[in-house]
Amino acid sequence: MGTIVLYIILAGNALASLLYPRIGIVLTYLIAVLTPQYIWWWVFEDVRPVYWIFVPTLIGFAVAALQEKIDFSRLNTRINWCVAVLWLTSVVAFYFGPYVDVHNDYRFYDPALVFSTWQKTLLAYFVAVALVDSSKQLKAFSIVMVITAAYMTLWANEQYFVFNKFGRLHGPRGLAESGIYFDENNFAVLFVVGFPFLYYFGHYLNNKVISLVSWAIIPFSWHAIFLTGSRGALLGIAAVLFVFAMRSERKLVGMLVIICFVGAFVWQAGAVMKNRSSTIGDYEEDESSAGRVDAWDAATGMMAAHPITGAGFSSFGQAFPDFSDKRPRIAHNAFFQIGGECGVLAGLTYLLLMVSTLNSLRTNGSRLRKTEWLDQRNLYYCLNEACLLGLTGFFVCSLFLSIEKYEVLYYLLILSNGTLVLSRKLFDELNHPVDPGSTSNPAELGHQLS
Repeated sequence: MGTIVLYIILAGNALASLLYPRIGIVLTYLIAVLTPQYIWWWVFEDVRPVYWIFVPTLIGFAVAALQEKIDFSRLNTRINWCVAVLWLTSVVAFYFGPYVDVHNDYRFYDPALVFSTWQKTLLAYFVAVALVDSSKQLKAFSIVMVITAAYMTLWANEQYFVFNKFGRLHGPRGLAESGIYFDENNFAVLFVVGFPFLYYFGHYLNNKVISLVSWAIIPFSWHAIFLTGSRGALLGIAAVLFVFAMRSERKLVGMLVIICFVGAFVWQAGAVMKNRSSTIGDYEEDESSAGRVDAWDAATGMMAAHPITGAGFSSFGQAFPDFSDKRPRIAHNAFFQIGGECGVLAGLTYLLLMVSTLNSLRTNGSRLRKTEWLDQRNLYYCLNEACLLGLTGFFVCSLFLSIEKYEVLYYLLILSNGTLVLSRKLFDELNHPVDPGSTSNPAELGHQLS
């Protein structure tokens, strides 16, 4: 019965996506980030929900493009050029990388399968960038993270409080033991990114009850991080809290949030997280941390030996024995993973993408904050700060985790690109109004941000 209802829902959503691709792309990312197929796996057996939505969205997008209803100018940004370079270097690495076709005991992934998934990820990314083109679309797209962060927080805490699951908590996964949250570190990153969206969602709303509910979820999202035992995520959330405190107009609020987090850690972190966090600085004595350094050394060797192609797309494990006498493992660092597999240009492009996007969000947020006629509760400001904090946390986590293909990153980039492009358009209209004789109050123009 549940599967029948699912097919009816998917069919309705598929039709809506075909007619209105802007709805379809939001639903596509809701499925990709929330992953209901792994939460309620018994209902989704043999059903691939993303295809039910994304294929009709592609058809609708193509029709809209032929009718010249899509503004492709928003693709011409530094963010998108960097993503395009990452795509190009991955293609070169897949077809010309020397270790792609090597089969040994350390072939952790099938490069062809990962490459196929990667192409779909990028296709969805560029379609979304073109479709997220208005404040309403930004609102709808941002709700994806709010829903996902809230639900996954409840799910994680239910595993602990109701089902008594201890140790390092994984995210939802089906019978095949798969899913983007199968790894506990990936699962933890979701909560690092989700915290600022929950906070600024509550900050934006005028409904005090919903705002308080959104804020009340935040301590439980911190507890979810503790349940995963992820040290990288712990450093990521610390970076988010630090930047939040520095950028908060009310410094007292920023300090209060940090104090609350420290209290939550002392009270609820648990033995696993506390023991693992105590080894963060002792990388030479901790086997896991020392292994990361060995992997980074091997990645450096791969980049030096194959600067253009890298070792090969998704071929880090196969190449490892030729560049280190240590036990092969993945890099546990996005820069070294990308650089080792796809070459020096790819690694540097990833760094440029992250640093330049963070800097653009920083300056854009400061500009929005300093504009007197804009209420800080406006949409663009809240989204800008949520993206800045979320991407800060993600970047710090990526220094210790290989999460360069993680769907959450591209979700953040889509939302960041849309916020920056539309903010720039708004300021251009203020500085160069279409009607020179217009006497409209700037506050009226800013009302569209609310």
